[in-house]
Amino acid sequence: MLSISMEDKKVLVFSFIAGTSANATLGGLTLVEVAFSVFPLLCCALAFYCMLQQYKERAIEGDIPLLTGASFVVGALAYAICIRVLYPEIGNNFLPLMLCMVLVFWMLHKLGLFKK
Repeated sequence: MLSISMEDKKVLVFSFIAGTSANATLGGLTLVEVAFSVFPLLCCALAFYCMLQQYKERAIEGDIPLLTGASFVVGALAYAICIRVLYPEIGNNFLPLMLCMVLVFWMLHKLGLFKK
């Protein structure tokens, strides 16, 4: 079981927020159905800044960098899933949903939440 501190949890949450807002910014720029807003861009910049401050304060070790990347991908996939539910003409929702679920269960396994 991986011991995770409060600072590590902050990094994982910031990574999820950064992934969601990065995909929202990209979706606003590339998809006609989604209106562009400056707020996801600001949110993405602030989340990356806060993650950088956490990395500067102390060394991140163990599986946390790998979990941070997975959290970013889960955030991006979660936003893509929500957009595809709202606008089904964009494309199929099955592959992003399955990939997101696999990553979430893998992260929960790495964090030791399936141990008895």
